[in-house]
Amino acid sequence: MFIRPIELLIIITASIFASAALVDLILSIFPSLSIQTFALVDAALITIILFPLIYYLAFDPLKSYIEELKRSEETLQGSEARYRSLVETTDNSIYLVNRKCEYLFMNAKHRSRLFVIFDTEYVGKSYGDFHSPEETSVFSERVNKVFETGESLQHEHRSQRDGRYFLRTVSPVKGPNGEVVAVSIVSKDITTLKKEHGAELRYRAIFEQSPYGILIGDTMGNMIEFNETACRQLGYSKEEFARLRISDIDAIQSPEEIGAKIKEVLHKGSAEFETMHKTKDGKIRDVHVIVRTVDLFGNKVLQSIWQDITERKQAEAALRKYREQLEKMVKERPET
Repeated sequence: MFIRPIELLIIITASIFASAALVDLILSIFPSLSIQTFALVDAALITIILFPLIYYLAFDPLKSYIEELKRSEETLQGSEARYRSLVETTDNSIYLVNRKCEYLFMNAKHRSRLFVIFDTEYVGKSYGDFHSPEETSVFSERVNKVFETGESLQHEHRSQRDGRYFLRTVSPVKGPNGEVVAVSIVSKDITTLKKEHGAELRYRAIFEQSPYGILIGDTMGNMIEFNETACRQLGYSKEEFARLRISDIDAIQSPEEIGAKIKEVLHKGSAEFETMHKTKDGKIRDVHVIVRTVDLFGNKVLQSIWQDITERKQAEAALRKYREQLEKMVKERPET
């Protein structure tokens, strides 16, 4: 720790008085010393006493402080280098603007999006120099809001340049007094995620609105996912249906036969057949089933789509019976 100047002054003054007292003691012992000798002894004593004191109380801590500053500077330079490397190598666009939306900094990713090669090309340029008036107006509004509130905000942005989607995080950069001096923007490309999400929404809409029962089950015959039609056709609520196994709804196949059918589908990749389903109230429904294997997060599952063909079967049976009656009537009709 450093000694304050007043403390160092007190120590030096006390040392001088101490050395003077020692000189007086020496003169009393050796009264024959000349004035020159007296001065030399006095200077030597002061030097002997003060030099170690000043060194250990002032210069040594100063030396340690300078070394500590050097180590801190090296650490800071290393941290800055790592941070700059992170900022420059990330796939996200990172840039800094002032209240006028003028660029203060942009990383390599953002420079590539704006077709800027050198740092000097964006100096003095604003957001509006690279974007449409509509985009600039929305961006300026959000930057001003961050300057006013001092709080971060996040929003999705669709670029008019290439139609890509970005998730922007707009954050304040505060000075020593806590005032907002700039705004940083981290822009993450979410185009692929948006497309995947859109595809998932379309699949979900088809899945839920299909007039056919759709069931996804594992290779052990357990339910994983199913649509509303599957529940409604068999008279179950979603909560009740989720607790069932495939063997609980199949009216003609035993669990062993169902297991064998699952193995067959896994081997062939798909199957198509007719069977009978049992409803919650015990009624039997004829169904036409198409089953195929699907890879779900690295696991093989079975997707079953079935159509209730009970009415069609009943109509076919009635038509067959009517045809048989006609044939019988023809055979029984007497010849003329």
